[in-house]
Amino acid sequence: MKKNYSIKVSLRNNPYEVIIGKNILRKSKNKIFSTIKDAKKIFIITDTRIKKLHLKKIQQIIPKKFFVKTLTISPGEKMKDIKTINKISTFLLKNKISRNDAIFALGGGVIGDVSGFVASVTLRGINLIQFPTTLLAQVDSSIGGKTGVNSSYGKNLIGSFFQPKLVVCDTIFLTTLPRRELIAGYAEVIKYSIIYDKNFFKWLNKNTKKLLNNGVYETIKVIKRSVEIKKEFILKDEKDVNNFRALLNFGHTFAHSLENCTKYSKNLLHGEAVSIGICMASKLSNNLGFLSLNNYLKIKNIFSDFSLPINIEFLKKIKIQKKQIVKNMIFDKKNLSGKINFILCKDIGKVFVYNKVNKDSIRKSIS
Repeated sequence: MKKNYSIKVSLRNNPYEVIIGKNILRKSKNKIFSTIKDAKKIFIITDTRIKKLHLKKIQQIIPKKFFVKTLTISPGEKMKDIKTINKISTFLLKNKISRNDAIFALGGGVIGDVSGFVASVTLRGINLIQFPTTLLAQVDSSIGGKTGVNSSYGKNLIGSFFQPKLVVCDTIFLTTLPRRELIAGYAEVIKYSIIYDKNFFKWLNKNTKKLLNNGVYETIKVIKRSVEIKKEFILKDEKDVNNFRALLNFGHTFAHSLENCTKYSKNLLHGEAVSIGICMASKLSNNLGFLSLNNYLKIKNIFSDFSLPINIEFLKKIKIQKKQIVKNMIFDKKNLSGKINFILCKDIGKVFVYNKVNKDSIRKSIS
């Protein structure tokens, strides 16, 4: 098997590459800096935890000719708000950033989202290179150009589409990832198999133990296949206008509502919310007659085998009411004309958009 991969996301106006492999930072140095050849300043955005673990790796590959500044924020989903955007943009403007300069996003999904949003609105567009350090960010959030922050009304309701210049997925970052966060990343991986690739679903079932034991070959394959699948959705529907890219949100209507119920606390990681959300969406699909009981159980079982939560019993310490979960869904981004747009499943590898779901059916799927 090849050790390194380069996947081209060939968008007409904003093409870029996703580089995947182990210990690839130094090997990718020429590629990284050729994408920002007119830059004079580099601004690294990271969090306090990643700064201690990985900042030096990035600093060591930056040529001395660059002016380099680092801004560190606290880790966690609670930092995805307008206050953080204001803090980062003020830092950039104070240091006289120009459009030719670059932002390096070094961290997980939160760092990638806030850095991307800042890059899109500061001077109406700054070069962005993503260095995702979590499995979830490497397979999902760093790719595709969706950026944004949360609102009191819901997750990612304030944001923009802004593609990076390059994404560097180095699996060396994953070696320091807490096990809970690593496992949470597999929720998005499993999601890709359910919405698009039945054979990938079978392969994940077969290789669960190797993946949970951090097999290098298996991990790289997982990232590569996930990026390939997401790329197909981006190329066909970059800005979410024809309901094709919306299929990537399978389970997320439930997941985002659950995260809002927990006030984006550490009690529920995004991947854990996605796992529960997909199980709920699959149960809804089965209750409505679209998905067989056998396939519903297969979906539940694969999440369980990956040690991911499959119901809200996982959140028993937090008293969440079903009516609040349903109420939060009103503000979901996928909704149109006052109707909640659900992504439902008809078979493993096949999902679709459906908006004829009543509140009673939703409540029955929440368990």
